[in-house]
Amino acid sequence: MGRAFVLSLGEITLLGAALLSLGYFAGSSKAKFRSSSSSTTALSKGVVASTTDSEQQAFVLAVNLKFTTLTHRDTFLQLIDPVCKDVLANEGPLLKQTSATSNSSTTETTLSYKVAISDKNPLMVLILERYSDKSNGYLKVHRSGGEFLKFREQLKAMQEEGGVDIEGESYVETELGYV
Repeated sequence: MGRAFVLSLGEITLLGAALLSLGYFAGSSKAKFRSSSSSTTALSKGVVASTTDSEQQAFVLAVNLKFTTLTHRDTFLQLIDPVCKDVLANEGPLLKQTSATSNSSTTETTLSYKVAISDKNPLMVLILERYSDKSNGYLKVHRSGGEFLKFREQLKAMQEEGGVDIEGESYVETELGYV
């Protein structure tokens, strides 16, 4: 017999949103990760959880934002637009970069960066972020970007005035499934 896992409504919502959003990126990543000699643990006949070194796998952030008004949400969308463009130009897929538009290294560090609005509640927004790794792609490259730093201060001010609640989780991808 298999094992059942009980998830809270919030976990189910986050998982569902992440899985739906991941569909946007099918086949878009050209980054290659070396396969590791990880140990695996069998969970309920056929489901495998990888215990790999997390630096070899993509690092994923799922950030949920709940706005108090549509005005706050729309302001957020205007604020994050330059971040999305900067990420694509300077951290994103190598196929979309040209020497004239990018001064970043030759390594793709942000595998995908997508903003999605809930189809059930227009005040809910998800940012799904995938990085080549946590230490370089996310912490060193992305978090030091000029547009990101400016945006983060603006979002922090909106959060402090009560215009948005922010929750997020980080994950390390397994080799199950595809993106």
